[in-house]
Amino acid sequence: MAIEGMDRLMRKLARLGADKQAFKKGIHKATIKVQGDAKALAPSDTGQLRNSIKAQVTEDRGKIIGEISTNLEYSAYVEFGTGQRGQASPAPPKYDGDLSYRQDWKGMPAQPYLYPAAAQNREVVKHIVAEELRNELRRLGGN
Repeated sequence: MAIEGMDRLMRKLARLGADKQAFKKGIHKATIKVQGDAKALAPSDTGQLRNSIKAQVTEDRGKIIGEISTNLEYSAYVEFGTGQRGQASPAPPKYDGDLSYRQDWKGMPAQPYLYPAAAQNREVVKHIVAEELRNELRRLGGN
């Protein structure tokens, strides 16, 4: 999810003497929040999937990116389901990459955990980042 108007706000903050650290801190806090919710929503047979959900903040061409991911090979199958049941699952939105649903077996329904964690925190993320930016403005002498 992107926060609209953030580039313009960051330019204004830079003119006031702020750096990107406040924004990075806000993105980091928001990413940790979404990661925690994804872990809570993830199905847990062995705990391996839950424990594999990682959060990281990176910078690419001046943009700060918060990412929640897992490197387990089967994680997409859990999120999107498999076979006929997976294809019939109502949520989350279907993956736009190469994830085919075999029609010759029932499969398993989707058990989404990443998409719902991001979706339910859409506004929370904005508030967390805004709070860190407000703190930075206060630090710079603003009210």
